[in-house]
Amino acid sequence: MRVRIINAKDTPVDPGFVQKMSEITLQDKGLAYRSPNLIKNSIQAGFFLVALGESNKILGWIEKYKIWEDWWGLSTLYVFPEYRNLGIGRGLLIPAGVKDLKNKNIFAATTNSEVQSVLEGLNFKKVVLSQLPLMVRINLLLTRYLNIKSLLKLLEVRSR
Repeated sequence: MRVRIINAKDTPVDPGFVQKMSEITLQDKGLAYRSPNLIKNSIQAGFFLVALGESNKILGWIEKYKIWEDWWGLSTLYVFPEYRNLGIGRGLLIPAGVKDLKNKNIFAATTNSEVQSVLEGLNFKKVVLSQLPLMVRINLLLTRYLNIKSLLKLLEVRSR
């Protein structure tokens, strides 16, 4: 299967699909919730990458976002179940985190052990949130978890 990784702003993304992406982030326990508006804004800013298959079908996506100064985040790495274990997730991570954000501090939070393994294979290091600079933690809270659904989902994950 031929897969292309492109910036989502360079291809038409159906508003209904943006809604579907948001619903997936709410339902998938390994993803932080992203509202349709946040996804739309991220696409328009050029911070969303998609993996496209035949007929430009979206197979997966990843979001990158600026946190503070030279700190960036990677979020919502998702590959549809029928396309997993084909290297698509890694294919999204490499341009999003390794190439685009070279020489930057990159933060990626996940409870998904498969994603953790891929990140470690790309030389990401595990850190405790408290090890991050205070301004990074504050900006993460204000920009990524201010939405009540995001905060509730985060608290649900932490209480497990």
